[in-house]
Amino acid sequence: MDADPTAASVGAGASRPASLTVALAVGAGLLVAGVTGGATAGLAATTVAGVALGVATLARARDGPIPAATGAALVPVAAFGIVGGVALVAAERGVLGAMLDGGGLPAVGLAVGAGAAAFGATGTLGDGIGEGAVRRLRRSALATAAVVGLAFGTVVAGRFDALGSLPALAFDPGALLEPVLTPGGPTLSLVSFFGLVVAAALACRGALSTLPITELAPRERRDAVERTVVRLDADLRATLKYGVVAASASLPTAIPAVRESLPVGAVAALLATPIPRWLLLGVTVVAASLALAGRLLRAAAGDTATTLGRLLPATAGGVPVVLVAVGARGPIRGLVAGLPAAIRPLATDLLDALSPTGVALAVALVAVGVLTAGLTALGVLLWIDLVPTRGSGGALAGAGLALCAVVLGVGSAPALATFVLVGLGVVAWDASDRGVALRADLGPQSAGRIEVVHAVGSVAVATVGVAVAWAALVLAGAVAMPDGALVGAMTAVAGAVILLGVLRG
Repeated sequence: MDADPTAASVGAGASRPASLTVALAVGAGLLVAGVTGGATAGLAATTVAGVALGVATLARARDGPIPAATGAALVPVAAFGIVGGVALVAAERGVLGAMLDGGGLPAVGLAVGAGAAAFGATGTLGDGIGEGAVRRLRRSALATAAVVGLAFGTVVAGRFDALGSLPALAFDPGALLEPVLTPGGPTLSLVSFFGLVVAAALACRGALSTLPITELAPRERRDAVERTVVRLDADLRATLKYGVVAASASLPTAIPAVRESLPVGAVAALLATPIPRWLLLGVTVVAASLALAGRLLRAAAGDTATTLGRLLPATAGGVPVVLVAVGARGPIRGLVAGLPAAIRPLATDLLDALSPTGVALAVALVAVGVLTAGLTALGVLLWIDLVPTRGSGGALAGAGLALCAVVLGVGSAPALATFVLVGLGVVAWDASDRGVALRADLGPQSAGRIEVVHAVGSVAVATVGVAVAWAALVLAGAVAMPDGALVGAMTAVAGAVILLGVLRG
């Protein structure tokens, strides 16, 4: 009997020294983050979720019903782990009640960073985290959400009269577009404008890939039309990349020192003009509608048996969630009773109105929705090459540890812990990237010994880099302004730049 190709891939990847180096770096980094941030249990939960998501991605990188069912079954595990981990981190840091009012963003960043680091480290066990595997896993998440949503709708329909006991919530759909069309500050103006550019480019690329533009062109002009479509797709791809970079670069304008030193106000006022925003929003809506119509037409023209063969294994994640929600009514009531006082009244009202099963299904639907949004964002980053295809697992692991470093730096964590996290993140990224390159050039057998040497060198050079960053911090402290303008985030970024320069040089 032939061995499972997924298991073979995972086993082969786990024996690589580079994968072991990434795992050790991530493990040490998460231990430092948990102890420094005072959120050990929450980071442990998000770490488990990241590992489950990584295994699911490795499974979905393979064809066949068994890998599809395995990936789909791990989707709710990862979703509940992420949402539960964020809640635990917020509770351990004492900001769980503030999250209901839109606060607690550092807790979310810390939990997401830990999950991303574990996800990336697990991804190094196989052939990397590719766009195709992420796209398939997103489809599994959507199928899981569809099953859970159908069950939740059935529960709500059966208890419609009881919903009147919930407190009335004022909801204005137009309020969702207000921050985008009429931003209230310079940072929001910049980020929302470039976000609209990214959304429009993404929707246009989707329309180009689904509509039969070349097929509908006259036969004598099809070659010219195809070349035009290819050039337009390349331009949209570049727009996507630069739009994401511009939106990310706009975030530091929230710091007063940055706004005072750069003409942020003038640029933000120019980009806050409503006419181009309405045009970008209109292009996004029209292009997204055309892309959806094209996909529906292709699905309708496809083979029904093939569609069912792909859909049934993907529902392996939703059915267990529904069964657990139906059978775990008692534990759900006990869990609600043990919630902090800040959120217990709202949870009790929901429990009375929706029943324990309904509450469990609602939480599952939200958790899977959050995971789907994260997978969509990751797919976009892979699509526009902002996450490197080669060594993507190590890059995500390094980025996750760097995010933890920035969050802890903003929270006035010890500078040494911040720099150690950045150093471990760079080691994870460098070891994975060089390991993949060596295996591609020399083969698995010859690259192993060289990977060991390079991993030791990466750790040694990163240690020197941490020392250089520490010296830079001491120098910066000597010239810092009295009001403490040099916050921990800036020192973390400076450390990351120094470490990258030393290690890559």
